[in-house]
Amino acid sequence: MPIYETETKEKLINARELHIALKNKRQFADWIKQRIDKYKFLENQDFFTFHKFVKRGDNNLGSHSTEYYITVDMAKELCMVENNETGRNIRRYFIEVEKRYREIINNPANIFDFMRLALNQIELNSNNIDVLNMKVEDIQSKIDITIKNNYCLASDIAEHLNLYSANKIPHSNLIGAIARQLGYKISYKHYYEDDLIAIVKDISKNEYWQIYFKPKAVEEITKWFYKNKDKIYYEIQYIRNTKNGKKGEIKEKGYRIENICYKIMDVK
Repeated sequence: MPIYETETKEKLINARELHIALKNKRQFADWIKQRIDKYKFLENQDFFTFHKFVKRGDNNLGSHSTEYYITVDMAKELCMVENNETGRNIRRYFIEVEKRYREIINNPANIFDFMRLALNQIELNSNNIDVLNMKVEDIQSKIDITIKNNYCLASDIAEHLNLYSANKIPHSNLIGAIARQLGYKISYKHYYEDDLIAIVKDISKNEYWQIYFKPKAVEEITKWFYKNKDKIYYEIQYIRNTKNGKKGEIKEKGYRIENICYKIMDVK
């Protein structure tokens, strides 16, 4: 059940979505109007309304519907008066989400919890951007600061180990191969996190998933590399004089993991 946030940081629930979740058999419009009237909820205090045009077919015909956004307190009360297990479960969910949200905002010990929450809110709010808004720049700056202080990209680890590809950029692919050797689950294309890595969607690129390595992972990758680098290192040399090089001159060098050769930059 999504919880939206206004410009003033007030949490709101889409009453139509709540009605569906509660599995109430009545028509939504009848249900919400009866609840408002019976329990004396106040517009612009307990709930907010706006009109939306719903298009039907390709002839631009349609109708207007009234959308209700209600406060979390009103949503909890509506769940309670349903007097069934579904209502009670959703009410407990709202209470837990509020508690978790406050913990993350007040003390984001795990920045990826904060990032996941922020991205979920942005995605859920995208269809109602005129009504609901998140300050993306504020979220981005908090995330960037924490990541830079505590987490590493594969390229950062490669630089730390002085591993550069043949085209002279930090060898992220080689670090990825080492991570797979260690059993890290780096192939996910959705949110994933454990005590070694976190995979999150880049907030500036909708479909781009980024892998961040935590300090424990950096330590493990570094230890694995230094322990195994002699065993996985390879060189290919010229075997005779050619116009491109002299006999014995190194033609290619790198590291071989799982029969894949990761070329590294030649030493001049």
